[in-house]
Amino acid sequence: MFELCVEEPRALARHRAAPLAAERERFIAHLHKGGVDRVQLRTVAAYLRRFVTILPMQKLRDVSEEEVEGVARNWVSDRHRYSKRSPGPTSMPYFRWIVRKWLRFLGRMPEPPRRPQPFSQELADYKARMSGELGFAETTVYERGQRAANFLRWLGRKHRKFAKVCLRDVDDYLAESARTWNLITLSGECSCLRSFFYHAAHRGWCSAGIAAGIRGPALRRDIFEPQGPKWSDVLKLLRSIKGKTAIAVRAKALVLLYAVYGLRSSEAMRIRLSDIDWERNCFTVRRAKRGGLQQFPIQPEVGAAIRRYIDCARPNCECPEVFITWRKPFRPMRSRTIASFVARRMIGLGIQSKHHGPQSLRHSCATHLLAKGAHLQDIADFLGHRSCESVRTYAKFTRESLMAIVKVDLTAGL
Repeated sequence: MFELCVEEPRALARHRAAPLAAERERFIAHLHKGGVDRVQLRTVAAYLRRFVTILPMQKLRDVSEEEVEGVARNWVSDRHRYSKRSPGPTSMPYFRWIVRKWLRFLGRMPEPPRRPQPFSQELADYKARMSGELGFAETTVYERGQRAANFLRWLGRKHRKFAKVCLRDVDDYLAESARTWNLITLSGECSCLRSFFYHAAHRGWCSAGIAAGIRGPALRRDIFEPQGPKWSDVLKLLRSIKGKTAIAVRAKALVLLYAVYGLRSSEAMRIRLSDIDWERNCFTVRRAKRGGLQQFPIQPEVGAAIRRYIDCARPNCECPEVFITWRKPFRPMRSRTIASFVARRMIGLGIQSKHHGPQSLRHSCATHLLAKGAHLQDIADFLGHRSCESVRTYAKFTRESLMAIVKVDLTAGL
């Protein structure tokens, strides 16, 4: 299996000569079957070879957390001997993560005991209300639930009862946690905590004034700053996704849905096989916000990409969603999986954009439609908004277009 990630004969010989070659190959084969691409497999193979060499580890045995930590520090300090690249801030954590994953795959390192979630009943009630009564999108429920869980874990470490929580606790939590956050992250955290405390007050768990007292930092928005890449860069991104691997085939279909139809990431994940009507050449989208269904005609290139994925790359299973995981149990993909792929590909291509990922392609789609002369209300309907006012978030007027309007002589003929 080393041939999947290493081509140079001398490098291949080094991997095979290092200890526990069979065990390392089994792990690489496991990752490859799960859809891990060749670049990541090369990194995994290199890190595992360094680990068994530095430890050293001639025979398979149980490995302690202290040994993994010691090898990781040794690897970082001596990396200049065998690599021209300096280790970054995430190099050591990633090295440890790969080694732990390999050892646990072999059953040689126990899973760490998970601490119970403090105030788990309150957290479960909050998530249930968001997904049920309020009808929030799955991504929104997950994100807000994670933010609330982080605060509740902090509160649990302080040994505080939820009935005694006050606005000072929220301030202390943000002061401790927000040291490395930027203003946008801090603003998002405040918004999520405000939502949670509105729910807590609604249930009678705490004072009603806490939510109103949580105010995030003021964010200055430049109305002339585009939020997504240029359309020419979007086309460049689409052209770059090619190949016959399952990952490339799936990514091509998804990125086309984001760019051509302006779908949110979660909306693409929720498309089912039964939502595609090949005879009528249309498909149905379940809108993430405000609910509702919307039908679109299938453009030829998009249809060809989806057909290719279903016929050649999608695992044969009973899962109703179109885009599913590679490994069993088969289930719908998570939005973050494809979001990280799109972001990495955009950054790798040098595409300039304020944001990266599927949402930036939605911005570009709206801006491109506006530049082509589409009406704001038509764009709002296309993107699944209830009013054209929401489209202003995506479709930005540029300085050049406004300057062109200013230069028009409206006083001619006076």
